[in-house]
Amino acid sequence: MQFTLGVIIMIILLFQIQSAVRIDPIDVEDMSRDELVNKLREQDKYVRYLEDKSRSRKSLGDDDTEADDKLKQHQKEALRRENTLVHRLTTKEQELQDYINQIQEMKQAQTQNTAQLRSMLLDPAVNHVFQRMSKEMDESREKLKQTQNELSAWKFTPDRCIFITTTYLITMVT
Repeated sequence: MQFTLGVIIMIILLFQIQSAVRIDPIDVEDMSRDELVNKLREQDKYVRYLEDKSRSRKSLGDDDTEADDKLKQHQKEALRRENTLVHRLTTKEQELQDYINQIQEMKQAQTQNTAQLRSMLLDPAVNHVFQRMSKEMDESREKLKQTQNELSAWKFTPDRCIFITTTYLITMVT
């Protein structure tokens, strides 16, 4: 990294002079001649420092424009990234809101179905239909059982008779 003479002087002066030298008009009357000369010298140094700083900035103006261009490019890129992320965030928030709405609709539909079923069961005609269906189901099961027994009796063979008898005896013993 190369430093020009102006930059080096500016750095040195920066460490030497940290603020402008101010001479208050009221204090001028009370100051001795030597103090006044020292203040004027410090003020002169500060003026030279400011002039050098101004010259160095003008000489470094090309570097500043490159830095400004890089900074602007970086800012544009950061802004583009920010806009992309904001768009993605907005999309995700919209999806989340849609899911919340779907969940609410499903809960509402479920409660409506439950309420509808309860009202149907309270209706005497519907209750009678359910009882009748239940009775028919029991009858159908009984008929199925009888039919299976008849089918197994039709397939009766002497070997099967021995098997059934031994099974029956075993169950009786235990």
